[in-house]
Amino acid sequence: MRKSALIAVFCLGLLTGCGKMDPVENSQETVTTVNSEAETNNSSTAKAADPTTVERVTETSTETTENTDVSEKTTTATTNGGSLVRRTTAAVPKQTGNAPVQNSTKRTGNAPVQSASTTTTTTIVEIQTDPYVFSSDEIYCKVTKDGIDVTIDGEETQTIEIDTEELINFIENETPDKKGQIVIDDIDLDGHPDLFIPQQIAHLNTFGVYYHYDAEQRKFVLWEEFEEIDSCAEVDKEEKTFTTDVKLSEDEYEIRIFGWEDSKPVLRSMTKQYRNTENDLIIDTFDYTSGEEELIKRERVLFDSDGEIAGAEVLELE
Repeated sequence: MRKSALIAVFCLGLLTGCGKMDPVENSQETVTTVNSEAETNNSSTAKAADPTTVERVTETSTETTENTDVSEKTTTATTNGGSLVRRTTAAVPKQTGNAPVQNSTKRTGNAPVQSASTTTTTTIVEIQTDPYVFSSDEIYCKVTKDGIDVTIDGEETQTIEIDTEELINFIENETPDKKGQIVIDDIDLDGHPDLFIPQQIAHLNTFGVYYHYDAEQRKFVLWEEFEEIDSCAEVDKEEKTFTTDVKLSEDEYEIRIFGWEDSKPVLRSMTKQYRNTENDLIIDTFDYTSGEEELIKRERVLFDSDGEIAGAEVLELE
């Protein structure tokens, strides 16, 4: 009888202890997230020849504390070519000790969100390209008070002894633009770059001297064939020509197009805009392919009531 009573009490205890479960409070799930993002912006730019190129690196770090362990870091770098790369890394709170996790990605229960303090640090580094250096591919020309120091494929090959006073003055006191730059271009299309070095820099025009690359000497030599061509040339590689534009005033100019014969520049045509005795704005077009100057077209520029150019009418040649 006593044994039966003990067995009954034991079974009753099992039913009482195991048959009841308290509800779970503050059940939480921790998720760790890492985000990365990259953007690329392709653009065609000048290389080190552009004296305004700036490399900019910005780094921002954010740390949040007080019952949380959250960190975020964003790094943005902009290269000389214009490429933008941005990466953001973030981690959600992690549990330390026996304290409940707060501010997790997924939250259940009624636990309050704790306030947090944030500290942000931003560092900006700007690198300014040397405004006295002009380059193209592996050719670097540095302007000094003694002339132009030329470096080819990392080797200093020569110093061109030339007056650089006006060029230095322009670099130091004016906004850099093309009229104040050494131009490195293959003008005669022989596969080697040539130089145009400014000597007179004015509001309307830039005049200078040309140096031709001598592959045998591996240096630049004064280009005698360009003694009478002193304005900067625009090369048309498809047409195998180059063009010079000389402004005589705000609305008067001469545009010349040159070709090549026996490695020498030859004038092919010219367009001249000028004011006649009646103050009409006239455009004359000349052809030189026969070896002689021939006026082939004359136009008068027309203006509307607001003084804007409305077109042109062709005039009869005398």
